[in-house]
Amino acid sequence: MRGVPGEGTVLGTPPDLTAEPLIESVTRFATTVLRPDAERTAVEGVSRARLDGLARSGAHGVLGYEPTPGSGCTRDQVVREVHEILSAVDPSTWFVYTQHFALVKALAKSANTDLRDRWLPDLVTGAKQATAGFAYLRRPRPPVSAERCGQGWRLRGRVPWMTGWGLADTVIIGAVTADDQALFVRADCTPGPPGAGLGMDAVESPPLWAMGATRTTAVELRDVVVPPDDVISVEPRPDWVRAYDLENANANPAVFGHLRAAVDLLLAAAPGAGAVYETLARRLAEEAARLRTEAYAMRDELAPEMGVPARTEVRAAALDLGVRAATACVAATGGRAVQYGNTAGRLAREALFHLIQAQTQQLREATADVTLRGI
Repeated sequence: MRGVPGEGTVLGTPPDLTAEPLIESVTRFATTVLRPDAERTAVEGVSRARLDGLARSGAHGVLGYEPTPGSGCTRDQVVREVHEILSAVDPSTWFVYTQHFALVKALAKSANTDLRDRWLPDLVTGAKQATAGFAYLRRPRPPVSAERCGQGWRLRGRVPWMTGWGLADTVIIGAVTADDQALFVRADCTPGPPGAGLGMDAVESPPLWAMGATRTTAVELRDVVVPPDDVISVEPRPDWVRAYDLENANANPAVFGHLRAAVDLLLAAAPGAGAVYETLARRLAEEAARLRTEAYAMRDELAPEMGVPARTEVRAAALDLGVRAATACVAATGGRAVQYGNTAGRLAREALFHLIQAQTQQLREATADVTLRGI
C-alpha cells in the first residue's frame, strides 16, 4: 500500500504485518482519510465522524485481534503497528483513540462480569467511544475522592485532564477512598442538570499549545453518584501506582510513529532543502529502528518488573531522538514551520508533548541524563 509512514526506510511496516487484514484496513483509512485532513484536524479538532470511521476499519477491536495463522505475527506486534500508523498520520485522532482502551482493558480484567458484558461488545466495535481520567492517582493527594453513600459511591473533585470531552460516551474514572484505595468506576459522559450544581461538567482551563485538537479539558465532579453495578475495581493505591510506573517505563509506540512521520517529511524536503537532509533522514530511521527493536524486545521478553532502568533509558533516548528529528523538520521547512497548519511545526509541538505524556520521575531523570550526555 502506497504512502505507508516510513515507507522505503527501515521504519516501514514489515512485510508480514502488511499482509494482516487489520493492518491493511487501518492503514488504508489512516492514509486516505486521516492524513489528508491531519493539519485541519490539528487546528479545528478531532470529530466523532473520524472516530466512527476509524471504528469501521476495525481499529477499536485491535486488542482481541487474532493474527493470520502461520503469519508469524503476534497480537502485540499488530497492536503496536496500529498505534504507530495512526500516530504518524494524525496524532490528534490517535490520542483520542488511545484513551478508549483504558476502559476496555479494565473491563476485561474486572470481576464485575455484568458490567463487562454490558459494555465490552459496544466498546470493541467502537459503537461506543470511551475516555479516561485517573493518572492523577499517582499524586500524593489525588484531586478526586470517593466516599460510600446509600446508592454506592459519591465522587467529588476535579479531573485535571480528560481527553475527548464531547466525543466520548463513557469514561473510566479513578478516585481515592478514605483508606487510600484506588476505586475505578464507569460513568456516562453527560453533564449534570442545568443549574443543579451536580454531575460531571467541563470547566474552563488553559488551552494546550500541543495536542490542542484532542478536546482535552478539566472536568469537575460534583457529587457524581456511581452505583455498585458500575464499579470496575478497588485496589490499594500504592499497588496501582507501582504497576502504572512499571507500564510507563516502556517506550510508547506513538513515539516511533512520530519518528516515521518526521523521516517522511525530511525525505520529502530533501530535494529542495539539500541532500544532507536525506542522509539525516535515513540515519534517523536507522537509529529509531534500533531503539524500537530494543524497546519491543524488552517488552516482549521481560517480566514487567525486570529491566526497568534499561526500559526507561530506551524510552528517554527515543523521546530525545524525536525532539531532534522534529527540530530538523523545522529547519528544513523554514519560516513556514511557525504557522499553525504546517506539518513541521506540528511535529515539533508533538515531540515535546511526548516528553510529558505518561511521564514518571524515573523518566524525568533519564531524560536529563540523555541531555547531559549530548552536551
